[in-house]
Amino acid sequence: MNTTVTQRSNFSTKALSKAVVYFIDGNSRKRYSYDLHRGIPSRTKGITRLKSMVEGWKDNVQTAIIYDNTTDQEITRYKDGSWT
Repeated sequence: MNTTVTQRSNFSTKALSKAVVYFIDGNSRKRYSYDLHRGIPSRTKGITRLKSMVEGWKDNVQTAIIYDNTTDQEITRYKDGSWT
């Protein structure tokens, strides 16, 4: 079994949040939060890291939506250079 694929699937199930990023060129990507802070899961830390990632791509991002990874409820949205 491919170790990388196994690690990705474990990571996506352990993440508390996920970001779906839609780029100006029409592509989209899904990224999962890394929530551990000093060994303890922190939703706030994970969301902060996802936001930083999206803001680093700001010139190429059309829209990004951060969801709760367990309920799929929208938490926040990035559009036109700001979070709502």
